[in-house]
Amino acid sequence: MRTSVASTVDHGDDRTDRGSCGRTVVADAVVATVAGIAAREVPGLHALEPAGSRALDVLRSAVGVDGARHTQGVSVEVDDRTAVVSLDLVADYGISIADVAADVRRNVSSAVTALTGLTCSRVDVVVHDVQVGGHRTAA
Repeated sequence: MRTSVASTVDHGDDRTDRGSCGRTVVADAVVATVAGIAAREVPGLHALEPAGSRALDVLRSAVGVDGARHTQGVSVEVDDRTAVVSLDLVADYGISIADVAADVRRNVSSAVTALTGLTCSRVDVVVHDVQVGGHRTAA
């Protein structure tokens, strides 16, 4: 995730409230949270998680820390008006991975635009694994 903490969305006079001009600042973490929630709404997506995170999940479970944060497996780069979202995911076996990725892109882009006012210029999807029943396939 980027080191900057916020981005400015300037809607101009056409979207101001009560005739006053101003600016809206959307933190990068907000964009990541919106993207993570929107991605998880897509059928066929088993989980969002960075590659190699299974060992961390085992450790989190052992010490009783919940690893199911909304931004897990999500990174964003935001400038003044656009966002680039990258997602690391695990897909369910038996559902077209290409279709899941396309649905994730569409849902994330739509949610980011609708909820933050930013244009989502790109949504990159990396499928690291597939879930078969209760088991993962990749090492």
